[in-house]
Amino acid sequence: METKKAFDEVGGYYPDKLGVSVSGVWYDDKLRAFREEEFPEMFKIFETADRIVGFNSIDFDMPALSPYYVGDLQQLPNFDLLQEVEKQVGYRVKLDALAKETLGIQKGGNGLDAITYYHEGNWEKLIKYCLQDVEITRDLYLYGVKEKKLKYKNKWNNLIEVPVNFEEVRGKAQVQATLF
Repeated sequence: METKKAFDEVGGYYPDKLGVSVSGVWYDDKLRAFREEEFPEMFKIFETADRIVGFNSIDFDMPALSPYYVGDLQQLPNFDLLQEVEKQVGYRVKLDALAKETLGIQKGGNGLDAITYYHEGNWEKLIKYCLQDVEITRDLYLYGVKEKKLKYKNKWNNLIEVPVNFEEVRGKAQVQATLF
């Protein structure tokens, strides 16, 4: 998920005031971006999901999306990879750090780039950036389900293996909404 504004533009940490330009979702083995006018369709997918998997989704994505939804997104079955890692190590670890050491890939930018793309009207770059985050989150989740661990390097450049138990959900879609 990508926003239209940065925190300094709304006077502090108010995700619900940022506005959402696009949200990326992986469901039924499909990767798709939803623009603001398509959010009702996306929310139908969320409502039928066994689990909504994201990265910083409980504290950021769901509050940012809340102005677009008539119900309470926090009542849906959210699963936040960032929170799961933080429970194990005691601090937040960046998506890019986990992707680099666990998957051998790196993100192609940051959330401020996405805001710039939105203001420039560059939907192609915006959607590409957003969907890359969704793919990384999906791949970290699937890796964690299979290997029961994720990896990153700490501030002393030591490789850390974080034990995780994601208990794969079978049946309905596993949905991902991410922002970075």
